[in-house]
Amino acid sequence: MTGTERYLAFIIERSHITAVEIAHSPKGKTLTAAGSFDSEINFDNPEVFTEVGMTAREKIFAKEIQAFTKRIASGAHFFSFGLNTKMAMLQQIPVDASLTDEEFEQHLQWELQNYFPDGNPEQFVVQPYALVGDDGLPGSNAMVISIKKSFINFLKNVCQELHGSMHIIDLDQFCAESALLFNYPHLTGKRTVVIGMDEETLDASLLVNGKNADIRTIKWSGRDLSVIDKYAREQKADVIYLHGRIVTTKLAEKLVEISSIEVELADPFKKIALPASIKNVEEIKMRRQEYTAAIGLAVREEE
Repeated sequence: MTGTERYLAFIIERSHITAVEIAHSPKGKTLTAAGSFDSEINFDNPEVFTEVGMTAREKIFAKEIQAFTKRIASGAHFFSFGLNTKMAMLQQIPVDASLTDEEFEQHLQWELQNYFPDGNPEQFVVQPYALVGDDGLPGSNAMVISIKKSFINFLKNVCQELHGSMHIIDLDQFCAESALLFNYPHLTGKRTVVIGMDEETLDASLLVNGKNADIRTIKWSGRDLSVIDKYAREQKADVIYLHGRIVTTKLAEKLVEISSIEVELADPFKKIALPASIKNVEEIKMRRQEYTAAIGLAVREEE
């Protein structure tokens, strides 16, 4: 990289949108803008993925983002989106290592047809992620993520309305993992449980040697922290990292009281420069756990 390029990453959580802009330069990564807003669109509503009214929703969302980027003084033209697990099919499947690429593709289509018996597999973009085994070596399972093509086209059209281009689409939990591994490279030597928290669900995943060994969404009451301790003990975790909009120091302290496993709050800004000139920089620092997934998405450089 010879110059500086800005990447703006959005995490979509129902109607709440959290975003950060990161400047990539040869000297490193710098936060240049951050904030959040509430959209009039509820992205957990299945109707969002239908063609009916899509053009109107594209214009609404593009207009909301335009107003938001003006407010936070963002100038990026590369946009990335992190989706929650309600916006994609997330399924773990066994994989026979002897399958050819063509056989594996047929296996994926078969799994998708089982998951959506009334749907058409061709309506989805399917992305498999290989999972490592308990020893951190290539395993016999894969995670299949499927997103409706209509929604990917929706996001692409919004980017065009904003005179920019789409960079990456991923699940917010994977984005949060990227933030942790970027800021805490020593975690590649630990069994790390990553917990993303909102009021209704927990995104729980296990990293072994810095690679995914498990990921799942767990329903919870918003209060019973023993669910987290149970998952971490089952995964033989060395450490638990918490992230998400509702995560607080007090909540982490309550988990420490009931768990024998080390508990940490994710700090997505640990290796990111935060200039004092950024709008609302102190508020951004206070809400750092909310920005974890967005930071993990915005620091990524792959095409």
